[in-house]
Amino acid sequence: MFALQKSRAYQWPGANKFKPGNSGFSLIEVLVASTVFSLGLAGFTALLLNSIIGSAQARREGIASVAAASLAEQIRLNPTAIDRYLNQANNISRICAGNYSCSPEQQADYDFRFWQLELADRISNARGLVCRDETPQDGIEGNSHCDGTGPLVIKIFWEDQGTNSKSDASRHRFTLQVS
Repeated sequence: MFALQKSRAYQWPGANKFKPGNSGFSLIEVLVASTVFSLGLAGFTALLLNSIIGSAQARREGIASVAAASLAEQIRLNPTAIDRYLNQANNISRICAGNYSCSPEQQADYDFRFWQLELADRISNARGLVCRDETPQDGIEGNSHCDGTGPLVIKIFWEDQGTNSKSDASRHRFTLQVS
């Protein structure tokens, strides 16, 4: 008589570790992991966005600094026409470039108008002015708070691009005292 016996074939080590209730990740674990990953990715995106905004603002402040220093140098080169920088003419009477000779007043009108155009081109909606002011660190766009006394000051105003709010955080001012 023959007895039926269970054959013992070769089994891989650890083959009995996998049981029906223990086979892989559950759906809840996958959802929790993807939620944690999504939150981390959202935080990284916010950090990257703030970095881009800060970099653009720093670039605009750098441009304003260079533009103010440039105009200050032009004022120092043409000291007889300081009054023309303070009280700008509505129209420039002559283009003072190349071989054309101009009076100091005409040169001041041309330099200031060209400076304003270049400033507005490099910083969107920027406006610059020259005034005398005892307290140069005040003023906003439309109300520069120049009191007419004190040192000669260059003020540049602009607002952040893409914002409709008129909050103080979106308004910027750069001030340089001309010495």
